[in-house]
Amino acid sequence: MAKSSRSSTKKANNRRKAASVFGPAEIARNERLSAKLLELAKQPKPETSDVNMDAVEDDAAVAEEHVADDADDTAMDVDSKKASRTRIDKKRIGKRKAKKSKIVFPKYSDRAGKKKGGK
Repeated sequence: MAKSSRSSTKKANNRRKAASVFGPAEIARNERLSAKLLELAKQPKPETSDVNMDAVEDDAAVAEEHVADDADDTAMDVDSKKASRTRIDKKRIGKRKAKKSKIVFPKYSDRAGKKKGGK
């Protein structure tokens, strides 16, 4: 008897498995992960010169955009490029239609009417 998942024998067996089988596996996994994290922490950090170079490049790009904006102000609307085409397709999810049965049964009212009229 008492073989449901709530039975005390099942609970005791699960506790025993957790302690003897899954416990050591989890401990080993935690050790591997902590060793990996320690190794990552010991590695030298990357130099910050890359960050400084990006800031200098951004300043140059902003200056170039400012010059380009001045040139665009003098251009006429006719000279400007055409706007990119917008997507005309419907943005709906295509839902499949449910299959309709090909067998047609007579309506209940038709069947009930025949019984009444058949007297």
